[in-house]
Amino acid sequence: MAHFYTVPSEFLLPSLVFKLIAMIIGVLGNITVIIYTIFVGKEKTAASYLVGNLALADLVVCLTFYPVWIIEFIQTLLNINGDQYLFCKLSRSAIWALLFASMATLFAITVERYFYIVKPLKYPLIVTKRRVFLAISGIWLTACCLLIVLLVSYRYDLRLRSLCHIRNLYIHHHFIHSFIGFFPLTLIIILNIRILLVAKKQRKRILAETALPVATSNGQPANKMKAIHGFFHALKDVKTFSIVVIVLVFCVLTPNVVGAVLHNSCGESCRQIWFVVFHYEFYGINSIVNAFIYGMRHVKYRKGYRHILFKILRCKKL
Repeated sequence: MAHFYTVPSEFLLPSLVFKLIAMIIGVLGNITVIIYTIFVGKEKTAASYLVGNLALADLVVCLTFYPVWIIEFIQTLLNINGDQYLFCKLSRSAIWALLFASMATLFAITVERYFYIVKPLKYPLIVTKRRVFLAISGIWLTACCLLIVLLVSYRYDLRLRSLCHIRNLYIHHHFIHSFIGFFPLTLIIILNIRILLVAKKQRKRILAETALPVATSNGQPANKMKAIHGFFHALKDVKTFSIVVIVLVFCVLTPNVVGAVLHNSCGESCRQIWFVVFHYEFYGINSIVNAFIYGMRHVKYRKGYRHILFKILRCKKL
């Protein structure tokens, strides 16, 4: 390993500890979300299956991204020669393919919420479980194809350990960032802004209508209040997913902006430290925080988490 320049151990060791903790938290959190939304929760809606799929994509990130990097860091700290060719193939292609799966699922959730808020009468006809399952299947099929393409695209640096490059840097760089990152992210942001604007108008209209006296014949007030309650419940879901989008934007844009600045203003060792220790950590963090966002925003998730974790700790069957 003498021909490789490695990242100093004072950077690698804290990052290794952080990755171990993050992997454990991410695995437990996303497994809990999957169990609750798919198996335990009473609501088996299109949205719940999409949330479960988002948690599945995040779980696979925790089970692939972190172990590969943890093994690489341990080998580096112990001065063990690792297979850099295999490391670059697995670490880079997996994280990009799974980031696409997460973004595509979040885009599907955004579209589902858009139809629920903007076209509530047509929503049951447009958003069906069959279409949701087809969308989920298409997301994973595309992610697998993307993984295969990226597996043959990466090569390792001959001088700097753990640093990887794309073979055709210009073409693949713009393809990855446009197709996986910026294009779907832009669509998600635009749709979320549209949803929030429409929801704000509907909220004002509903509050104005509820302030007026309502006739009490044929059970209409009860049905109306049920519809209003459903709207505000959906509005809270929209705000929750808006927070998820904000976190996603931060975790995608921050490493790319900082990486672009350092690429033009920093030396080789500085760039190696950033891209090996910090850059891809943002993508990993994005796969961890969603479970906590659900828990902080919704009582049902907190209760579900406590119930599931209690059952796991007591080793009882759910």
